[in-house]
This record gives sequence, structure tokens and C-alpha cells, in this order.
Amino acid sequence: MKIKRIFGRKTTLLQRMIMLTLAVGILPTLIVGISSYLFSASTLQNEVNRAHVQLLENTSATIDRDLQNIQDSTLQLLFHPLFGNEALQRGIKENESEFNMQVVQFFSTFQSNHKLILDISMYVKDNYLLSSSFGLFKITPIYDRNRLNEVMTFPKEFQWKNTVFQIRANDAAKGVTFICRLPLQALSPVGLMLVRIDEKLFQDALQRSVAYPGQTIAIVDKEGKTVASSSMSALPSQLLEQIQQKNVSEHKLNYNWNNRDYLVTTLTSSYTGWKYIDLIPVDELNAKSAGIGVITAVVLAVVLLIALVFTFLGTQWVYRPIANLMIHMKRDSAGSEADEDEIGYVKQTWLALKDETRQLQDQLSQQLPIIQESFVMQMLQGNYLHYAPNELGNLFERYALPQQAQFAIFIVTYDSSTPGKGKFSDQDRDLVIFAMKNIITDLVHANEHVFLGITINLLNDQIAVLLWNHIKVDNEFNSAMIAEWKVLVKGFVEETRSVLSDYLRLPVTAGLGTVTNEIRDLPQVYHQAVSALYSRLVVGGEQVIDPENDFLKVSESFRYPIELEQHYEESLKQGDLEESKRMLDEFSNYVVSATHVTKVIQMSYTQLLGTTIRTMYLLDIDLDTLYKGEEPYEYLRKFQNMDDLNHWFLDKLITPIVTFVHNKTFVKHEHIIDKVTAFIQENYHLDISQNQCAHSFGISRTHLSKLFKKFQHISFSDYVTQVRIERAKKLLRDTDIPVADISEKVGYLHTQNFIRVFKKNVGLTPGQFRDEGE
Repeated sequence: MKIKRIFGRKTTLLQRMIMLTLAVGILPTLIVGISSYLFSASTLQNEVNRAHVQLLENTSATIDRDLQNIQDSTLQLLFHPLFGNEALQRGIKENESEFNMQVVQFFSTFQSNHKLILDISMYVKDNYLLSSSFGLFKITPIYDRNRLNEVMTFPKEFQWKNTVFQIRANDAAKGVTFICRLPLQALSPVGLMLVRIDEKLFQDALQRSVAYPGQTIAIVDKEGKTVASSSMSALPSQLLEQIQQKNVSEHKLNYNWNNRDYLVTTLTSSYTGWKYIDLIPVDELNAKSAGIGVITAVVLAVVLLIALVFTFLGTQWVYRPIANLMIHMKRDSAGSEADEDEIGYVKQTWLALKDETRQLQDQLSQQLPIIQESFVMQMLQGNYLHYAPNELGNLFERYALPQQAQFAIFIVTYDSSTPGKGKFSDQDRDLVIFAMKNIITDLVHANEHVFLGITINLLNDQIAVLLWNHIKVDNEFNSAMIAEWKVLVKGFVEETRSVLSDYLRLPVTAGLGTVTNEIRDLPQVYHQAVSALYSRLVVGGEQVIDPENDFLKVSESFRYPIELEQHYEESLKQGDLEESKRMLDEFSNYVVSATHVTKVIQMSYTQLLGTTIRTMYLLDIDLDTLYKGEEPYEYLRKFQNMDDLNHWFLDKLITPIVTFVHNKTFVKHEHIIDKVTAFIQENYHLDISQNQCAHSFGISRTHLSKLFKKFQHISFSDYVTQVRIERAKKLLRDTDIPVADISEKVGYLHTQNFIRVFKKNVGLTPGQFRDEGE
């Protein structure tokens, strides 16, 4: 049965063997040997090529995924307010030292979270370059300043470049650089963000793919320059030109290099556009097939010799080794079921990787909606109010948003249910918000014939929705159409709230802002929706609250002190207990003096509590551990007087947050002082200044002075003097070096100054000290 599966019908095969053995003799040996060798060589090359195409795809996908993660993380970093246009301008011009310290802290955290990054730098045009690895460089020492300025003129806001910008003339680093303009969305950038990836990342990935002696794998960019290679030899330019000009079938071609034939496999990355080129020596590929050919020829020669001697009597005996040979060939993959299984496995793996590639491409296509959502969140919070109208219009056009339409904003949230009720528990908050966002998005899509919209997770258990209509706003858009639009919007919000409440089995409330056709008014409309939502604590939840609510009309004259709230939030982040307490007192005094309506005061403190909880979330504080199962909003509904309320804020919220920040920063500050003291111990003989040390370790001079007194209980200059005097005393006791030379060795250029300082600290002159020691 095995023979029949391999050769066909048994009788036909045996008859053919006898006839061919007697009639032709040597011819079958040659035909079978050559065909077996050619078949094995061709099959091996094809299989190796498929495997290496797959290997190149895996290597390319791994490298592309690492580069994509770094790109996404860098773009997310640049959305931080620190790198906004105003923050950059103010940091560069007004408070450069403190700004650079904050940037260095960001760089340090960012680089520690991304092990593949070798260096991250910020270049400010015609000013300086701040590097996480090399520190701060002013204009003159920056070797590639002209290239950096040239990159700033490129039309792309961010890009990967197969180059490394040299900070110094002797900087020989290689690799690739991710370049972003600063600020990211400004028309006139002030600088660049440079994220450098060492070429070792690519070389390691390529080395892991090398399987044959003499094999070379290289990555070449669109300009034909080598990004990385598994060997030291550069690829021949003729090969690169042939790859560029020739339409390579099945990703492969044959090429002779240094009198040696190679099988060349190529693959182009869909993300970077780089070509992955794999050169495998053909003789290495043919080694196994040559061995199979030799074995086949020997066995067939033996069979032919026996067939000639024994003819018909030896047919069965001749057939037995051939059958064994076929079993051996089947086991070793020459056209057998084992090969089919392996091919099936490779096919399944290829399909799985293809599916994964499609998923990654889908994720890439989803990046635009994510950035669009982030932009709308920043817009609603008023971060683009300083932009001119035409600039705002360009931003909306860039993110596929309408410049002219009727806009509406509403915010949806839910209140925790009582124990035993509701579809979800308090531990399912993230799941609830995720479900709410998906449901609202589906409802918006279902009504896309009426309006379009974007759903935004506000990260505070609330979902904001920006809606707009299809009608272009012009003079014909009259008040009747506006009124009809308002009715449609409110009806949709009512429907959305009802669907969410029925599905979640939780009390759901929506706050609705007014309708506007000006994109500059969107932050104001957003705050109206926020105020309407917060008023549920007064007017009751499980409804749609719009600006026409009587309570909101009564409170229109009251302006919430947003500037005090921002200062309060910043004080918490800095761990400043006194300043946080002062801001709480000022907030309390302002609210009480501005209104005597208890409900308005309660709503103001509710918003302040939301800001405090958001700050705790940003500081990574475990809210459940702090509250211990209590619901903080419940206290606001039943407080008795302002003193109790302020004491509760101070004891339960402010003090634990400040303590957490202090504990987190204490270790960091202690580590900085250890480095500074070690630096003084090693360089006391040089001209050391406090400004120099502060600059070297990325902090301000004032901050260094405070930290030094806190941890060393002595001023910086007194510590330097103490180290120098102790070293001088040791030299006076143990050596006969003249006092003038000792003065120079311990960092004093003038001997008289050294003698004066020594006598002031020791009570004796250096000569008297040496004499007493003798």
C-alpha cells in the first residue's frame, strides 16, 4: 500500500522496472538521479524562500511594532501641556532652568519606560539642545545644528530618518531617529523632539534570523542607504539597483557576488518603506539536496547492477530496497505526506500572520480616530482658545471635522446603584464606561442621516459627545431650523439616556449645553454641559438637564473660580501642604462671598472634589485604599457647615495626597544629593560652583541649595570647604609637600586665600598645623 501511494499501481511499477533495467540499463539511473537532485534542490530553495519571506515578515513586523510603539508614545508625550506652544515659549524665554528640569524629568521617565530608546533630545532652534544622555548643549557645541534647522523646514510634522544627529564632532553613534516638530500642531515650530534608536536594535533582530554560514540580512532605506546589516560587508550597489528596477517574482532572485551564487529574498515594510534583503549562499541550500542526489545515484546503481545480474529472479529482491528507499524519502520529506503536513502548517501559520497583519493595519487605521478624539477633548477644555479663527478652521479640517455646522454637546454619567441592584458593581467602572461609550457610538451611527458625532471618554466616569448637523450654516439657516435642531438633539439625548439606563440598570443622567454654530464657543458650551451635569446633585438625576433649567438660571451670576481650582490642583501635584490649604481657604472664602445659595456651594465643592479625584488618578494613588469603601460624594450631600467640609477636605484628601507625593520624591532627592556629594569628593581640586553642579544634575540652583541643607545639614559652599580642608590636613600630616602646592592640589589658586580659610576652620595656619603634628 505504501508503494502504491508513492508510485501508483504496483504491477505497472514492477513491470516498468524490469523492462527499463533490461532494455536501457544505465539510462534510468541517470534520469532518476538527476531528476531527484533537481527536484530536491528546487523544492528546498522554494521552501527556504517561503520560510525566509515569512522570517523577514516576522522581523519586519517586530521592528515596525517597536518603532510604532515609540512613535505613538512620543506623540502622546507631546500632547502634554508642557510641550504646548505657550508652555514652550514661556519655558524657553522666562524660566529656562526650571523648564529644562521638567523636560529632563519627562525624558528620564519616558526613556526608562522604553528600553529601546538610546537617547531623547529636545532641540530649540538657535538656542540649545537638551539631551537625556549628554545634558545641555548651547549653540556652539552642537555639531549638526544646520541639519537640525533644515529638518524643521520639512513639511512633515513627524518622521523616521535613517540618520543620527551628531551633538559633538566626535560623536560616532549610528542608528535611526524619530523627529517631531515642537509644538506638534503649531504652524511655526520652535524646535524638534529627537528620539534616537541605536542600530543595535536592528542588528540584534537580524542576527536572530541568520541560519546559514555566509548568510547576510540587511535593511536598506528608500534612498538606498543601509539601516542595519547582520555582517560587516556592505551590499553591492548593483544588487540594490537590480532590486529597485526589477519586478522580483515571489520576492526572490539569483545573484553572483564575490564569485559565489546567492539566493536573494526581499521584502518591503509597509510601515517604514524599508527593504529587508536576505542573501543565502546557494551552495549551502544545495548541500542537503546534493546529499540526497548522491544517495539516490548510489542506490539506483546498486539496483541496476543487481537487476542486470539476476534479471527476473532478482526483481522482488531489487524492489525491496527501492521500497525502503521510498520510505526513507517519505520520512525525509521528498514529496511525501510529511511534506504536505509541513506545507499545511506553514500555510496555517502564514494565514495566522496575515490575519495578525490585517489586525495591525486596522489598529493603524484606528489611530486617526484616537487622535481626533484627543484633539476634541483638548478643544472642549479650552486649550486652543488662543488660536486665530483661521487656525482653528485649519485644525478642524485636518481632523476631518466641519468648520461650519450647528454644534451641540452633552455629557452622560451614571450614579452608583445600591447594593444588590444594578447590572454592574463598583469594581466594574471601567467596563461600564466602555459599554456606555460603545452604546452611544452605535446610537450616533444609527442616526447619521440626521447628525454626526464623536464620543469622548473624559476619564472621570463621564462620556462627552460632540454632535453636528449636515447642513452648512449660512444666512438661510433661520431660527426655526435652529429650534428644530435643538428638539432633535434633546430627543436624541433623551433616547440615549433611556437606552443606557435600561441596559446598565443604573441611574443615568445627561447634562446638555446650548446650540452654537461657532467653533470658538465650544469650550463654553462644554462647561455649560458640565455645570448642568453637576447640578444633578441639586435638581436630581435620571434626567436630561439643559441650560433652561431653573436652578442653572438662578446661578448664572455665579462664576466658578477656575483659576483657584487650577492653582489648588498644581499645589497638590507639587506636594505643597501649606499652599494647598491656602488655596482651599481662598476657594471657600470666594464661594461663600459670591453666593449664599447652599445648592450652588455644594455644586462648587462637588466640582472641586472631582478635580481632586482626577489629580489622585494622575498621581497613581489607589482611590479605594484612600476611601476604604466610602463614597466621597455622599458626604457632600449631608455636610453641616463649611468648617466641617473644609476639615474633611484637608484631613481625608489633601493631607494623604501631599504625604504620598513627599514619600515619592524623598528617595529621588536623596539620590541626587548622593550624586552631588560624590562629585565633590572626586573633583574638590577643581573650581566647583553650585551653579555648575545644579546644571550638571538637571535641577535649579535654589532647589539644590534647599536639598543640600535638608540632607547634609550644611550649605553647599561649606561642604566643599570642609572636604578641601580635610584633604589639606591629610597632606600636611602625611607629606612634606610645600603649603603652596597643597593649596593648588585642594582647589585654591591663591595660597593666601587657602591659609586664611584653613585658619578660619582649623584655628591654626597650615604651617602651625604641620608643626604640631610633628
